[in-house]
Amino acid sequence: MALYFKTLRSSSSGNCLMLWAEQTSILIDCGLNSQKLCRALLSQHAGEIGGISAVLVSHLHQDHINYSTLRVLEEHGISVRIHEGLVNQFQDKFFQDDRFENLNLKPFSSIAFNLGEFTIMPVKIPHSPQHDNYGFVIQYRHRGSLLKIVIMTDFHNWDGLLDHFIDADFIYVEANHNPGLLKKHPNPNSHYHMKNENVADLLCNARKLSKRPPAAVMLGHLSKERNTRELAIEAINQAFSNNNIKRDFELFVAPADCVSPTIRLAG
Repeated sequence: MALYFKTLRSSSSGNCLMLWAEQTSILIDCGLNSQKLCRALLSQHAGEIGGISAVLVSHLHQDHINYSTLRVLEEHGISVRIHEGLVNQFQDKFFQDDRFENLNLKPFSSIAFNLGEFTIMPVKIPHSPQHDNYGFVIQYRHRGSLLKIVIMTDFHNWDGLLDHFIDADFIYVEANHNPGLLKKHPNPNSHYHMKNENVADLLCNARKLSKRPPAAVMLGHLSKERNTRELAIEAINQAFSNNNIKRDFELFVAPADCVSPTIRLAG
């Protein structure tokens, strides 16, 4: 009945998150930058690669899914789940020249679906104009109650999304950049990502409206040039202090180029 989470990679160079329980193991995105790295990480951290139940793909940027990782997933028969609205774009991008004839591609719609021990609700979130992007609210039954896991990354504002974060048991959310460092290192793509202060406001509002704190929050997808672990944590702590709200949950920051510690969410 135990439930665990960790990140294998979390940055613009590659994203791969892992959530697993006793009988079900899923990846959220698999944007590792080579087949060799993908095989090595999945073999080391997921046991038998073929034991992975599915990969949920948030959107089609190469740091979230790419040719190299699709080759490994196809090789091991791992189901690749993308929103039905992304299928044509996915096929145009990857299926040329009769590639991936054996890829186990299974689209999902905008309603909740079951995946082993998990119930998954896709949530459309705002990213770049040319790429639809989806977060996931995942439920897991544990000792008669439902645990709520929220995974949202690569979005630039949280308008209309607050309700999904209320009474979450675990949150993984993007904290991409610090505005001061963005001025020093300009990047137009950063405007499609969440700045630290916006994430801080989101978490403050969610905590204010929640009956209980999450067990933990992990900040992810930090820019290597435009953010630091310390600045992201400082922004969260400052917002909670300014709003006279106690930060009564553990706060983690996903490392960019290595595996995070495993967080035990239940059991």
